[in-house]
Amino acid sequence: MENKTVYLNGHYLPLSEAKVSVLDRGFLFGDGIYEVMPSYSGHLFHFQDHIQRLENSLAGIRLDNPHTREQWQEILSPLLDRSIDQYIYLQITRGVASKRDHAFPDGIPPTVFAMCSKMVPFAGLNQGVKAISMDDTRWGFCNIKAITLLGNILHRQAAVDQGCAEALLVKDGYLIEGAASNVFAVIDGVLCTPPKSNDILPGITRDVILELARKNDITYREEKIPFAALENASEIWVTSSTREIIAVVELDSKPVSDGKPGPVWKTMNQIFQVYKQSLIMSEQTFFEFPCEFPVKAMGKADIELDVLVLEIVRRHAPDVKADAVKTRLSKDGNFIAITVIIEATSKKQLDAIYQDLTDHPDVKMAL
Repeated sequence: MENKTVYLNGHYLPLSEAKVSVLDRGFLFGDGIYEVMPSYSGHLFHFQDHIQRLENSLAGIRLDNPHTREQWQEILSPLLDRSIDQYIYLQITRGVASKRDHAFPDGIPPTVFAMCSKMVPFAGLNQGVKAISMDDTRWGFCNIKAITLLGNILHRQAAVDQGCAEALLVKDGYLIEGAASNVFAVIDGVLCTPPKSNDILPGITRDVILELARKNDITYREEKIPFAALENASEIWVTSSTREIIAVVELDSKPVSDGKPGPVWKTMNQIFQVYKQSLIMSEQTFFEFPCEFPVKAMGKADIELDVLVLEIVRRHAPDVKADAVKTRLSKDGNFIAITVIIEATSKKQLDAIYQDLTDHPDVKMAL
């Protein structure tokens, strides 16, 4: 751990050598913000969205962004390892002033720190977790990803003390979010999540789930959820960048539905995992043409998706044979994955194939 390379104020150095002044305003006041970015096989997940949230948090505490988006990418990339899944923790404070004073100091550079840690798959993914509910006692700007997390920590520890993985926070009778997560519920067959506001952190994983739900015809709503409505919820989830999508199977010592992860969670988790891999594939542009290339697509199993995908591929690679197509059903039989091996001649050709695939309403995912 001590030899792990981190970034601090323009330098890459071993963690054991990274030092920050006791006069840093992050240490004295919690005057700073942070961001957490997953990286799958060395590819930052939704980098632009995470940087946008970082910029929003900086604006929320009136701290100038010290770098452009291109510079942030250059700073963070050397910390990544392509052989494993990781997450980057990035923290920016208002810097080191000459004295302790509540007012903002003038003319001092911010403190910028970043480190990368291995992402460990959640052990109880297929079993789900327990949660408790409690009144939200945090401050009024939870949409800012501030390093002042004492309220969240106390809520989360209260949950851990009772053998639970998360605390679901309630404000004025409405479900808000988890102590360290966003929250979803399936109520009357509809996937619901609280709308964005100052009360919740605008989660990147949350937004990805809503986009995937839209593309895969999963009915959803962003609306205020009365806490009492959870008594009739068939599923409850918590989501975050590092834990992805976790089913809550017990809330306040009562089972959620049958006490097992539900069918909507199983479908969405499967879609999310395929989506992650599609992003990795789309960023790999180091092919030497011509080359054999596997074009992959996924959709509902109740249509002749193999015929459709082959027809689309042949628009740009007419020599593909029917026996170059392979199919694989998902475990629940609801989805089918299609792979077509082609002799790719250029990136332009591949881009055209993927554009036509993603444009078709029956293709839910193209890799």
